[in-house]
Amino acid sequence: MIRILHYGLSTNRGGIETYLHKIWTHVDKSNFHFDFIDTNIEDPCYYDEFTKMGSNFYKVIPRGKSILQNKKDLDNLFKRGSFDILHCHLNTLSYIEPINAALRHDCKVVLHSRSAGASKSIITNSMHYINSFRLPRDKVKMIAVSELAGEWLFGKNTEFEILNNGIEINKFKFNKEKRLKLRKEMNLNDKFVIGNVGAFLYAKNHKFLIKIFHKLVQKKTESVLLLVGTGTLKEEIQRIVIEMGLHEKVIFLGRRSDVPDLLSAMDCFLFPSVYEGFPNAVLEAQTSGLPCLISDAITNEVVLTENCIRLSLNLTVEEWANQILNLNKSNPRKQGSIAVEQAGYSVEEEIKKVEELYSSLLL
Repeated sequence: MIRILHYGLSTNRGGIETYLHKIWTHVDKSNFHFDFIDTNIEDPCYYDEFTKMGSNFYKVIPRGKSILQNKKDLDNLFKRGSFDILHCHLNTLSYIEPINAALRHDCKVVLHSRSAGASKSIITNSMHYINSFRLPRDKVKMIAVSELAGEWLFGKNTEFEILNNGIEINKFKFNKEKRLKLRKEMNLNDKFVIGNVGAFLYAKNHKFLIKIFHKLVQKKTESVLLLVGTGTLKEEIQRIVIEMGLHEKVIFLGRRSDVPDLLSAMDCFLFPSVYEGFPNAVLEAQTSGLPCLISDAITNEVVLTENCIRLSLNLTVEEWANQILNLNKSNPRKQGSIAVEQAGYSVEEEIKKVEELYSSLLL
């Protein structure tokens, strides 16, 4: 049994959290066991689900409360625990103490780059820069969700392995019956439905998204925007929607468990992120056969269908709105899942690579 301790789980259901839920659900539990470092005040995402699967959560004082206690807690954890591997999921290098603690206690380390950028925080970016020199690259296994994510965390001249995300293709296939049912329930039968799935954070660029939609409504009045997710900027975006007079056309759906059905109900997927590692949301939308308009700040590796178009964030909102209207919406929706599967992005392929990665570290 290989014991893997994961770091990176937060209270917000983002890419890291959904990734961990996916691989822990599908990994061979007779050979691998997952536990988690918990630095959150409240229970982290998927706490109940992971606990039911046999995981332990190890509380560690957050560095924001006490740097010394945080270091002490981590040292005690690796000293007492019999972990084989620390799998560290990071968006920046602003905090690498779990890595250092693991190495001090002869625990193998996987450093997994999950993003291709960071927030505008001066402290975060400063610590990221400093730790880029302190990171013991020769002692850790470096992997990334995309080429851009790897270059961001490790540097352009550093060797790292790409481990792209995979999804449950059958789960996200287009479902006409679910589409009709949901559109009827939400009174969307005669609407042109734009959708976005993502946390309300700086990286997701919701302000620009709302401006694009505002321009689209002027051209196509029956348009409706569905926003799925939660996050710290949600209230601010809600205020902007009201100020722009779009409150009857923008529906905030919060955290949902029926995202595949919502994707089937949509007509177009809009994702103008400022940066991303490898966005599962775009992969899921393509699997549902949705025409997708995404920013060119997102890696081209995620573009798997001809209906997924990358567009510059330097273009005007009118140019973005016109592109939405010009997207090819005639292709059969069911072709999306075929394209994603043929490209090798199934969860089965991903889990196989993850298990091989863990096993190879202990040879």
